Amino acid sequence: MEDLAQVLQSPTALMIAAGLAVILFLFVTLHLFASGPRGASVLIVGPSDAGKTTLFLQLRDRSTGKGTVASMQPNEADIKLPSDKPSARPIHIIDIPGHPRLRTVFDVHAPSARGVVFLVDSVDFMPKKSEVAEQLYDVITHPVIAGRRVPVLLACNKADAGVKAHTVDFIRKRLEKEIDAMRSTRGALGGDGAASQAALLAGASGESFSFERLGMVGKGPVVSCAAVSALDAGGVADVEAFMRKCVKA
Repeated sequence: MEDLAQVLQSPTALMIAAGLAVILFLFVTLHLFASGPRGASVLIVGPSDAGKTTLFLQLRDRSTGKGTVASMQPNEADIKLPSDKPSARPIHIIDIPGHPRLRTVFDVHAPSARGVVFLVDSVDFMPKKSEVAEQLYDVITHPVIAGRRVPVLLACNKADAGVKAHTVDFIRKRLEKEIDAMRSTRGALGGDGAASQAALLAGASGESFSFERLGMVGKGPVVSCAAVSALDAGGVADVEAFMRKCVKA
């Protein structure tokens, strides 16, 4: 017994025990990390006044209150969809404001993203098309979003406005054109990550940028599009379907 005690107290045995303790700690930490809310989030982003917080409230409460809500800080909630079973995994949604600090706040939450809903005002789109394209460019070329190929839904809000609202196809084509020009100018100007961003969006020689091609080349996120109405519970069905596809029940 004394010999066994001496062996257990030897430096070698202590090192082995310490190593096993570290391995066990890492295993438990990684398990908790994987099973927690991190990695099960859907981010709601886009320009100011696109209706992001209205969409957030619709998804969380099935109501938007007064309809027009301004948010200056992120809103977060765990939600279940009306079609979910009681045992379904909650979806953690994060509404990120559209003010100039978007990139900093987005950087914080990007590692937890399973999906991104990029909301656009389909009525007031044309005056803001350059701003919209710039923000969308930053989202689809973000190292985490592009590297993990996190799905992105281009959600064209206010579809209930009828003829005042631009169609999804019109908005998609305009944004593709804006981003196509942007990848050339940003690559030429340089700056932090500009060259790698432009390279990510580059297709074959002479090819124009398109969201479809971006998904096909396997270098960036798959971008889908939908017409939505954040003021109407029935108008966010495509958003709910997208979120549940990103975060499995």
